[in-house]
Amino acid sequence: MFQPNSLSKPFQGTIQERRIFHRFQYCTVPAFAGGSESGFWTKLVLQVGQAEPIVRNAIIALGTLHEDYQERRGKYTPKAIEGDSRWHALNLYGGALHQLNQKLDVPSETNARLAIIASILFACFEVLNRNNMAAVTHYQEGMRALIREMNLPEGDESSMTPYSPRQQAKARFREIPQDEVDEILRVFARYDIQACTFSKDRAEPLLTHVGQVPRVLPTNLSLSQVCNHLDNLLVSVYQLVKSDLRMYRYWKADSVPIEWQVQRREAVGVFDSWMDALEGFFQSHATNLSPADIRSLLGLRLQIKTAVMMLKTCIDCGPETTFDAFTDGFEDMVSKVEQMTTALRMPEAPPLEVEFIPFTMELGIVHPLFFIACKCRDRDIRRRAVGQLKRAGREGVWEGPIMAVLAQRIVDLEEEGLSEGEEVPETNRIHEIRKDVNYDSRQIRFEATRASDMTWKNFSVHREVLGF
Repeated sequence: MFQPNSLSKPFQGTIQERRIFHRFQYCTVPAFAGGSESGFWTKLVLQVGQAEPIVRNAIIALGTLHEDYQERRGKYTPKAIEGDSRWHALNLYGGALHQLNQKLDVPSETNARLAIIASILFACFEVLNRNNMAAVTHYQEGMRALIREMNLPEGDESSMTPYSPRQQAKARFREIPQDEVDEILRVFARYDIQACTFSKDRAEPLLTHVGQVPRVLPTNLSLSQVCNHLDNLLVSVYQLVKSDLRMYRYWKADSVPIEWQVQRREAVGVFDSWMDALEGFFQSHATNLSPADIRSLLGLRLQIKTAVMMLKTCIDCGPETTFDAFTDGFEDMVSKVEQMTTALRMPEAPPLEVEFIPFTMELGIVHPLFFIACKCRDRDIRRRAVGQLKRAGREGVWEGPIMAVLAQRIVDLEEEGLSEGEEVPETNRIHEIRKDVNYDSRQIRFEATRASDMTWKNFSVHREVLGF
């Protein structure tokens, strides 16, 4: 895609820009690079940034915003975000966007590829800036452009053609990246999962393949190999749970196409076996892991367990009482988080105030905890999940303290009028939740659906604006 450059080549720019570029490598990259994305962040983006002004300016903008974010420790109040540093970062970002748009006025293969790399940096900037919809727009455009390019004949420069929702092209997601295109696709795939966990209805279609279940416990794998396995599993399972398969939740099993039933059954077997096998790694290596590694790996494990629960309820599982079968699993997941937050001394924090846990772009414990608080109707377990959300920090678009507020409201809605110990009836249980966070007004707008009858065809909608 791009000719490699040496990172020893002098960086072109002012003293301040050189300082930010250096800081980007050692402070910003670790916050944004997932367990299996290091090739993109530590090599490709830095090399291209040295040679291409657009990517260089995007790096400086993201690095400047990240420095400002760390200095105010994530605090988001009118006074905290009015500093000169943040406004400087916004100006740099606007300039990089303007430069890219000017470049794209001249369609070429090189310009299209620059736009693909820049879209990742722009998406990260908007996530850090708490503008989640803009972040989704950036990564989605870049990911779709990359998929189009991967399906073009060699030498064809039509990658500048607009995206069509009817396009059926898919890109192959390799378990072990073979080149820089694979590295970039891996970054996009992880960002797509994060968007799917929060609000996106469908995953961008990829061709995935999960290898055979290992015969021996992978206790001799390196940490990076384990992270790579977990990432592969997560991408594969979301290709199913955020596809046409999810429409069959309210269908009777005998009405669901047999190919979907077989695919789901085989996938559940593979994912369950992989998770059992990978537990051996954690049992034998737990004492050697750093706090950051412990948090990262626990997050990935809980993400996969959550996704597999979603997969198991994709066909003929209309009643919300279906999730009661996972109560033991919910208990185990919350207990593991409690052990970690206690061991790492992770304190509770109110929404948008000073963050005690460093920001990370990785998928982690926040989404699984929110899922448990909403889907587990055990009174004690779901409240413990809400309590842990307050300690969970910020993971990309997921902010634990804010989600704790919404999760508690869902609990209150479902348990309204019930005495302690009384089971939550099916008619009280919420099926789907759509949410949008307005950080400036400190409000969550959400919609929650309940089944009006047992046909699973009619639902009532509860709409509310919740302050925090």
